Amino acid sequence: MFLEKLILENIGKKLRGNFLIQNISIGVKDGEIKVILGASGSGKTTILNIIAGLIQPDTGRVVIDGKDMTQVRIEDRNLGFVFQDLGLFYSMSVAENIAYGLRLRKMKIEEINEKVLEIANRLSISNQLKKYPSNLSGGEKQLVALARTLVTEPAVILMDEPLSSLDTYLRNNMRWYLRSIRDQFNATIVYVTHDMEDAAILGDSIAILDSGRIIQDGSKNEIFSRPRNETAAKILGYNIFSRGGKKYAIHPERIVSGGKVKFRVIYAQTGIGYNYLVDTEFGKLYVRTSQPIDGEGGLSLDYATELEQGDQ
Repeated sequence: MFLEKLILENIGKKLRGNFLIQNISIGVKDGEIKVILGASGSGKTTILNIIAGLIQPDTGRVVIDGKDMTQVRIEDRNLGFVFQDLGLFYSMSVAENIAYGLRLRKMKIEEINEKVLEIANRLSISNQLKKYPSNLSGGEKQLVALARTLVTEPAVILMDEPLSSLDTYLRNNMRWYLRSIRDQFNATIVYVTHDMEDAAILGDSIAILDSGRIIQDGSKNEIFSRPRNETAAKILGYNIFSRGGKKYAIHPERIVSGGKVKFRVIYAQTGIGYNYLVDTEFGKLYVRTSQPIDGEGGLSLDYATELEQGDQ
């Protein structure tokens, strides 16, 4: 068994002479959820389209299960794709939607029906098979899209921000459901998003993408506990400050009371916890705490991490 199910080697793609993405090299282990985190326009969807074979790269290779698939047709790559808009066929029933990929493979109708019912039972949507997508809730549509992908037993599942249209409650539930899908089916997933909570809950590893380049790639714990440079830290929502000629980053939730750094509260807002903008000798810092603070004590920046010089 290959340690890495998917490898991108030095992938680059140009549009009108300018690179959309450049020097993209990442690996995705078998059974891993790899999150590619970046802002809109950073190149996330371009990477997915190149993996899928919808776009040919100008440089580099796409390797799946140890085989170079760069020039292989999309239908021969054995990949699943869950789109942002889910891509369900509204003129087809749920059963017909799930069966679509199997029909393209010209499987026998008996085998198709058996597989559709099996996956529907595993995802607890067997009672929805005769319905049409227009009669489903947002969460049910997500499950149908997942079933349509999983039923073909793809080597890798590509997900292009599929939860972005859901409300907060459904989105929270579906994040944990996707984690369970990975465990239940031993699925290998590449998930692209701009949402920090998606990355924090779903990712086993995270690659941070900025302006078409991977600026940091590693385990989730490594990425969130030690951003490498200022750009990565800002994408992750860290405060940036300078001390002794060096730059540091600290997450708002890791600034704690009881330190030596004097501060003045500029703004305070309560909601889920306490949120502050404070002024210090190191500049303005955003602080998020579970207990209220005031200007009489001090703050500790002991959990700050030193940043590398330069962003690449």
